[in-house]
Amino acid sequence: MSVTKTPEQVEKLRASAQLLSRCLKLLVDNCVPGKSGLDIDNLAEEFIRDNGATPAFKNYGGGYAKIPFPGSICFSRNQVMVHGIPKANDIIQEGDILTIDCGLELNEWYADAARLVGIGEISQEDKDIITATEAALQAGINTCKVGNKLGDVCNAIQRSIGRSKYHNVLEFCGHAIGKQMHEEPSVPNYGPAKTGINLEVGMVFCLEPMLKKTDTQIAIAQDGWTIVTLDNSRATHIEHMVLITENGPEILTI
Repeated sequence: MSVTKTPEQVEKLRASAQLLSRCLKLLVDNCVPGKSGLDIDNLAEEFIRDNGATPAFKNYGGGYAKIPFPGSICFSRNQVMVHGIPKANDIIQEGDILTIDCGLELNEWYADAARLVGIGEISQEDKDIITATEAALQAGINTCKVGNKLGDVCNAIQRSIGRSKYHNVLEFCGHAIGKQMHEEPSVPNYGPAKTGINLEVGMVFCLEPMLKKTDTQIAIAQDGWTIVTLDNSRATHIEHMVLITENGPEILTI
């Protein structure tokens, strides 16, 4: 569908995003030591369905994976960068860093966002990579303005990561969103400024920077979905839905 959404369509996306934000708050509040990925996943599915929506990740297929995704969330802990399958034996521990990525469909309109959190007392190094990840996301958000091009957003994320001591992940990217969870165009976390489409009022993008502590390669785990660092070093992922307005960027999944 069109990258630019009508005011009526934006309101439907806003409603989906607000419900997802409520869901993510509930999930983060329950991410405590001793809880499993499956515990958090079950909580997400129950909340989404109880509120008249559908889990967007459940049975999602496509891309590199050969099997449908089995969860309602992606549960990505420590060395897991993205797409971690929530499991009963994946237990949250004090000192972890954790991304909860979730999507839903409400009245045919999608929302997609991810929260990045530290569990209890975390190391200064983990605090620093979380801060760098949040800064990269904010740099992209700040550039979502009429008069800029999509490449300016990608370049802002890249430059923010480049100012840190961490490493950009080039294999995955953000995307537009609407009546499908992943719509064109893609939003890479790198690229030249002053390229790509002109940003217009009514466009909605999911920005999602991903960082690695080291310059290690990434790999797909045996479950066919989970993306991990080969040296088991920390990796991070965060995501917001951002609307282009006349007055600048609006975060829909705040």
